[in-house]
Amino acid sequence: MNAGRRAVPKTRHIDRGALLAGFARNVISVCTKCAGPVVVEGESKYALPYQPKNIRLTCRKCSFQRRPHESAWLGPVLGRARARCRHCGYKWLRKELRKNGEATASLPCSVEVWCPSCQLASSLDVEWHPMRFGAPIDPIVGLPLWLQTPCCDEILWAYNARHLGTLQDYISASLRERTIGTHASVFQRLPRWMIAAKNRDKVLKCIERLQSRLSDSD
Repeated sequence: MNAGRRAVPKTRHIDRGALLAGFARNVISVCTKCAGPVVVEGESKYALPYQPKNIRLTCRKCSFQRRPHESAWLGPVLGRARARCRHCGYKWLRKELRKNGEATASLPCSVEVWCPSCQLASSLDVEWHPMRFGAPIDPIVGLPLWLQTPCCDEILWAYNARHLGTLQDYISASLRERTIGTHASVFQRLPRWMIAAKNRDKVLKCIERLQSRLSDSD
Protein backbone atom coordinates (compact mmCIF):
# COMPACT_ATOMS: atom_id res chain seq x y z
CA MET A 1 0.00 0.00 0.00
CA ASN A 2 1.31 3.46 -0.88
CA ALA A 3 1.50 5.31 2.43
CA GLY A 4 1.96 8.64 0.66
CA ARG A 5 -1.27 8.40 -1.29
CA ARG A 6 -4.15 10.43 0.12
CA ALA A 7 -7.54 8.79 0.43
CA VAL A 8 -10.27 10.44 -1.60
CA PRO A 9 -13.10 11.53 0.74
CA LYS A 10 -16.40 9.84 0.00
CA THR A 11 -19.54 11.91 -0.14
CA ARG A 12 -22.92 10.35 0.46
CA HIS A 13 -26.24 11.19 -1.19
CA ILE A 14 -29.58 9.78 -0.02
CA ASP A 15 -32.47 9.68 -2.47
CA ARG A 16 -35.62 10.31 -0.43
CA GLY A 17 -37.95 10.22 -3.43
CA ALA A 18 -38.04 13.90 -4.41
CA LEU A 19 -40.10 14.48 -7.56
CA LEU A 20 -39.13 16.82 -10.38
CA ALA A 21 -42.40 18.71 -9.89
CA GLY A 22 -41.23 19.56 -6.37
CA PHE A 23 -38.66 21.95 -7.87
CA ALA A 24 -41.17 23.67 -10.16
CA ARG A 25 -42.80 26.18 -7.83
CA ASN A 26 -40.55 28.89 -9.25
CA VAL A 27 -38.61 28.36 -12.45
CA ILE A 28 -36.16 30.65 -14.23
CA SER A 29 -37.03 30.84 -17.93
CA VAL A 30 -36.19 33.08 -20.90
CA CYS A 31 -38.21 36.30 -21.08
CA THR A 32 -40.25 36.69 -24.28
CA LYS A 33 -39.64 40.47 -24.20
CA CYS A 34 -35.89 40.87 -23.61
CA ALA A 35 -34.50 37.30 -23.57
CA GLY A 36 -33.38 37.88 -19.98
CA PRO A 37 -34.14 35.66 -16.98
CA VAL A 38 -37.84 35.64 -16.07
CA VAL A 39 -39.09 33.95 -12.90
CA VAL A 40 -42.16 31.83 -13.60
CA GLU A 41 -44.15 31.01 -10.48
CA GLY A 42 -47.01 28.58 -10.05
CA GLU A 43 -48.59 26.29 -7.46
CA SER A 44 -49.99 22.81 -7.93
CA LYS A 45 -51.92 21.00 -5.21
CA TYR A 46 -50.48 17.69 -6.37
CA ALA A 47 -47.21 16.75 -8.01
CA LEU A 48 -49.12 14.25 -10.15
CA PRO A 49 -51.25 15.35 -11.87
CA TYR A 50 -49.39 18.65 -12.09
CA GLN A 51 -51.88 21.48 -12.60
CA PRO A 52 -50.31 24.89 -11.86
CA LYS A 53 -52.44 27.76 -10.58
CA ASN A 54 -51.74 31.34 -9.44
CA ILE A 55 -49.26 31.74 -12.28
CA ARG A 56 -47.04 34.82 -12.41
CA LEU A 57 -44.10 35.90 -14.59
CA THR A 58 -41.57 38.50 -13.43
CA CYS A 59 -38.48 39.39 -15.48
CA ARG A 60 -35.29 40.22 -13.58
CA LYS A 61 -33.95 42.29 -16.47
CA CYS A 62 -36.78 44.35 -17.99
CA SER A 63 -39.25 44.10 -15.09
CA PHE A 64 -41.89 42.62 -17.39
CA GLN A 65 -44.78 41.16 -15.38
CA ARG A 66 -47.72 39.05 -16.39
CA ARG A 67 -50.38 36.83 -14.85
CA PRO A 68 -51.40 34.42 -17.63
CA HIS A 69 -54.51 32.27 -17.50
CA GLU A 70 -54.05 28.88 -15.86
CA SER A 71 -54.68 27.11 -19.17
CA ALA A 72 -52.01 29.15 -21.00
CA TRP A 73 -49.32 26.90 -22.47
CA LEU A 74 -46.59 27.89 -24.92
CA GLY A 75 -44.60 24.67 -24.95
CA PRO A 76 -44.86 21.32 -26.76
CA VAL A 77 -48.05 19.28 -26.62
CA LEU A 78 -48.79 15.60 -27.08
CA GLY A 79 -51.96 14.39 -28.80
CA ARG A 80 -53.29 10.88 -28.27
CA ALA A 81 -56.00 9.11 -30.25
CA ARG A 82 -57.24 5.63 -29.36
CA ALA A 83 -60.38 3.72 -30.39
CA ARG A 84 -61.51 0.52 -32.09
CA CYS A 85 -61.70 0.52 -35.87
CA ARG A 86 -64.94 2.27 -36.92
CA HIS A 87 -65.43 -0.29 -39.71
CA CYS A 88 -64.54 -3.76 -38.47
CA GLY A 89 -64.15 -3.12 -34.74
CA TYR A 90 -61.45 -5.76 -34.64
CA LYS A 91 -58.31 -3.71 -34.01
CA TRP A 92 -57.56 -1.00 -31.48
CA LEU A 93 -56.17 1.93 -33.45
CA ARG A 94 -53.67 4.29 -31.85
CA LYS A 95 -51.91 7.46 -32.92
CA GLU A 96 -49.64 9.98 -31.19
CA LEU A 97 -48.97 13.50 -32.44
CA ARG A 98 -46.43 16.01 -31.16
CA LYS A 99 -46.55 19.74 -31.77
CA ASN A 100 -44.24 22.50 -30.58
CA GLY A 101 -45.73 25.66 -29.11
CA GLU A 102 -48.77 25.90 -31.35
CA ALA A 103 -51.97 27.71 -30.42
CA THR A 104 -54.72 25.45 -29.12
CA ALA A 105 -57.07 26.61 -31.88
CA SER A 106 -54.70 25.32 -34.58
CA LEU A 107 -54.42 21.80 -33.17
CA PRO A 108 -56.41 19.14 -35.05
CA CYS A 109 -59.28 17.61 -33.09
CA SER A 110 -59.23 14.39 -35.10
CA VAL A 111 -56.84 12.24 -37.09
CA GLU A 112 -57.27 9.45 -39.65
CA VAL A 113 -55.74 6.09 -38.79
CA TRP A 114 -55.63 3.09 -41.13
CA CYS A 115 -56.72 -0.29 -39.79
CA PRO A 116 -54.21 -3.11 -40.46
CA SER A 117 -57.09 -5.61 -40.52
CA CYS A 118 -59.70 -4.18 -42.90
CA GLN A 119 -57.39 -1.63 -44.58
CA LEU A 120 -59.89 1.22 -44.07
CA ALA A 121 -59.29 4.57 -42.40
CA SER A 122 -61.14 5.72 -39.29
CA SER A 123 -61.35 9.27 -37.96
CA LEU A 124 -60.31 9.25 -34.27
CA ASP A 125 -60.74 12.06 -31.74
CA VAL A 126 -57.46 13.51 -30.42
CA GLU A 127 -56.89 14.58 -26.80
CA TRP A 128 -54.09 17.11 -26.34
CA HIS A 129 -51.95 17.44 -23.21
CA PRO A 130 -49.01 19.73 -22.35
CA MET A 131 -45.62 17.99 -22.29
CA ARG A 132 -44.52 19.62 -19.06
CA PHE A 133 -41.60 17.50 -17.89
CA GLY A 134 -38.47 15.94 -19.33
CA ALA A 135 -37.29 18.80 -21.57
CA PRO A 136 -35.45 22.15 -21.07
CA ILE A 137 -38.70 24.12 -20.72
CA ASP A 138 -40.52 25.36 -17.66
CA PRO A 139 -43.48 23.12 -16.74
CA ILE A 140 -45.74 26.06 -15.85
CA VAL A 141 -46.16 27.93 -19.14
CA GLY A 142 -43.66 26.17 -21.42
CA LEU A 143 -40.94 28.79 -21.94
CA PRO A 144 -37.30 27.75 -22.63
CA LEU A 145 -35.24 27.44 -19.46
CA TRP A 146 -32.64 30.06 -18.60
CA LEU A 147 -30.41 27.44 -16.99
CA GLN A 148 -29.41 25.15 -19.86
CA THR A 149 -26.12 24.41 -21.58
CA PRO A 150 -24.63 21.85 -24.01
CA CYS A 151 -23.00 18.96 -22.14
CA CYS A 152 -21.64 15.64 -23.45
CA ASP A 153 -23.49 16.17 -26.76
CA GLU A 154 -26.74 16.59 -24.81
CA ILE A 155 -28.44 19.44 -22.93
CA LEU A 156 -27.97 19.90 -19.19
CA TRP A 157 -30.75 21.94 -17.62
CA ALA A 158 -32.24 22.93 -14.28
CA TYR A 159 -35.30 24.82 -13.10
CA ASN A 160 -33.63 27.02 -10.47
CA ALA A 161 -30.73 27.28 -8.03
CA ARG A 162 -32.13 24.61 -5.68
CA HIS A 163 -32.62 22.14 -8.53
CA LEU A 164 -29.12 22.86 -9.84
CA GLY A 165 -27.57 22.41 -6.39
CA THR A 166 -29.40 19.12 -5.91
CA LEU A 167 -28.06 17.81 -9.21
CA GLN A 168 -24.56 18.86 -8.19
CA ASP A 169 -24.84 17.00 -4.87
CA TYR A 170 -26.04 13.83 -6.59
CA ILE A 171 -23.52 13.82 -9.45
CA SER A 172 -20.56 14.53 -7.17
CA ALA A 173 -21.50 11.88 -4.59
CA SER A 174 -19.44 8.69 -4.55
CA LEU A 175 -22.07 6.88 -2.47
CA ARG A 176 -25.71 7.00 -3.59
CA GLU A 177 -28.51 5.44 -1.57
CA ARG A 178 -32.29 5.18 -1.83
CA THR A 179 -34.69 5.17 1.10
CA ILE A 180 -37.78 4.18 -0.89
CA GLY A 181 -38.35 1.75 -3.74
CA THR A 182 -39.68 4.10 -6.40
CA HIS A 183 -38.52 4.94 -9.89
CA ALA A 184 -40.41 8.24 -9.95
CA SER A 185 -37.81 10.31 -8.10
CA VAL A 186 -35.90 13.01 -9.98
CA PHE A 187 -32.64 11.10 -9.50
CA GLN A 188 -33.92 7.76 -10.81
CA ARG A 189 -35.11 9.50 -13.98
CA LEU A 190 -31.81 11.20 -14.80
CA PRO A 191 -30.45 10.16 -18.22
CA ARG A 192 -27.63 7.64 -18.32
CA TRP A 193 -25.13 10.06 -19.84
CA MET A 194 -25.52 12.42 -16.88
CA ILE A 195 -24.80 9.82 -14.18
CA ALA A 196 -22.10 7.90 -16.04
CA ALA A 197 -18.82 7.90 -14.12
CA LYS A 198 -16.84 8.80 -17.25
CA ASN A 199 -18.86 12.02 -17.63
CA ARG A 200 -18.82 13.11 -13.99
CA ASP A 201 -16.15 15.81 -14.32
CA LYS A 202 -17.69 17.23 -17.51
CA VAL A 203 -21.17 17.35 -15.99
CA LEU A 204 -19.91 19.05 -12.83
CA LYS A 205 -18.10 21.68 -14.92
CA CYS A 206 -21.32 22.37 -16.83
CA ILE A 207 -23.21 22.72 -13.55
CA GLU A 208 -20.61 25.23 -12.36
CA ARG A 209 -21.07 27.11 -15.64
CA LEU A 210 -24.80 27.38 -15.00
CA GLN A 211 -24.19 28.48 -11.43
CA SER A 212 -21.99 31.30 -12.72
CA ARG A 213 -24.74 32.34 -15.13
CA LEU A 214 -27.20 32.27 -12.27
CA SER A 215 -24.96 34.51 -10.16
CA ASP A 216 -24.56 36.99 -13.03
CA SER A 217 -28.36 37.29 -13.39
CA ASP A 218 -28.97 38.22 -9.72
